[in-house]
Amino acid sequence: MLSYAIIGAGPAGLQTGYFLSENDLSYRIFEGGENVGMFFRHQPRHRTLISVNKRFTGSDNPEYNLRHDWNSLLSKDGPRFTSYSERLFPHADDLVTYLGDYYHHHRLNVAFDHRVSRISRQGEGFLIDFENQVAVEAKRIIVATGLFKPRIPEIPGIELAEQYVDISIDPEDYQNQRILIIGKGNSAFETADSMVDTAALIHLCSPNFIRMAWNSHYVGHLRAVNNNILDMYQLKSQHAIMNAEIAELRQCSDGMVEAKFHYKRAQGEQEVIRYHKVICCAGFVMDSTIFGPDCCPETVLNGKYPALHPDFQSKNQPGLYFVGTLTHSLDYRKSTSGFIHGFRYNTDALVNILLHDYHNRSLRHVDLDATPRALTEHLLKRVNTVSSLWQQPGFLADFYLPRAKRAECYDTLPLTYGLKAFEQEAVVSVTFEYGHDDVEGDIFARGRIARTNQEEAEKSEFLHPILRLYRNGEMLEEYHVIEDLEAIWTWEEHGKGIEDFWERVINGQLC
Repeated sequence: MLSYAIIGAGPAGLQTGYFLSENDLSYRIFEGGENVGMFFRHQPRHRTLISVNKRFTGSDNPEYNLRHDWNSLLSKDGPRFTSYSERLFPHADDLVTYLGDYYHHHRLNVAFDHRVSRISRQGEGFLIDFENQVAVEAKRIIVATGLFKPRIPEIPGIELAEQYVDISIDPEDYQNQRILIIGKGNSAFETADSMVDTAALIHLCSPNFIRMAWNSHYVGHLRAVNNNILDMYQLKSQHAIMNAEIAELRQCSDGMVEAKFHYKRAQGEQEVIRYHKVICCAGFVMDSTIFGPDCCPETVLNGKYPALHPDFQSKNQPGLYFVGTLTHSLDYRKSTSGFIHGFRYNTDALVNILLHDYHNRSLRHVDLDATPRALTEHLLKRVNTVSSLWQQPGFLADFYLPRAKRAECYDTLPLTYGLKAFEQEAVVSVTFEYGHDDVEGDIFARGRIARTNQEEAEKSEFLHPILRLYRNGEMLEEYHVIEDLEAIWTWEEHGKGIEDFWERVINGQLC
């Protein structure tokens, strides 16, 4: 019986296999296709990733550089994606090549052509049935299948729409046509941007208003790389963004499709508009059909994600874990668990937790002298280089446990997990966070506090470190390390404020 069965050989499955292999744990990755990274062989449809590939940072520190490399998987000596493409927004084929090289370099244990048909309970573990292979037993299952099942809106006549995953990517197929795109996310704008040279008219419609990533700091909101059509809309070039419910799609006798709209902010106006083609770009949901009735996980957000505990374990199915974009229910629209540059660290945290829970190992930590100077030096080194907390703001944290003479620092754990694990202790959490969740108005016109204004550091707007002291689960103090334009916290005022904080903690003034 396998200790761990991983379902899916995409980025998350490979990353999980790497960390399990590094810790000498028994595992196998089961992949339904004939190679790794099958999803990215076809998606995104127009083949340009929106994950940043920033090759030059001015630093030769590999850990720091991961702050600006959104595509590499973690490893001690493996390849970095930055050597696979010179483009800031790379071609998806380059990611496919990279994933294949990562798999071969680390000699990961992958069984191809093992498409799962059913996962069910068997004794204290699981039984995995495959379409054309012998069933396998496993103590624990880690699902890394990602989101690949299109979400189909409940619109009468939706069958008249083409799905994003299947559409033609030849712009000439849309020449001089009227196109309706259902959705206003990145896949919708990617699709619209691909046909602006040829389509006569493009309408993008959903009942929700656009949220720009530069306002919310959430990378899943609309990104600038695909938003040319916003210019064309506001500069009166026929294309438009519609905030409306689509009440119905109807086939016309001449082959056109009529869409009936109920506008959200137009004094109750309704309208019928004709189109040559309708394309549905409504996102993806998890595929729950592989789970038998005895081990079907609870879901959230209308079935989009599994409901998870902070240790990435299903809330209602013990031993069933999730990695990759499927962990995004824990920080949906807040942090980056839905993306490679976020979930690669979640996978590291998961294996750290599994080692603790099932293999009699302590959570990963380092021992430090319990002096204000030693703790400050360690913390400043972390906040000036660490990529995990930077890429997962407000979700992953370091935890310092100061004791009489020694202190322990536990790194890269989910914040909610660590607060529960250490709730009987005096513990200091360290996270990176923004000063706001979203901004109304022009974010580029907002004022900021001066770097020397330590007294108002809590008003910092941009990503900055926050220290919080807890005792018995109660937060006693919060200390903000003031934001810095280049995110370099090496000035005297940074070190002095942190050292004063540790002085108060160690001397018991805050406990």
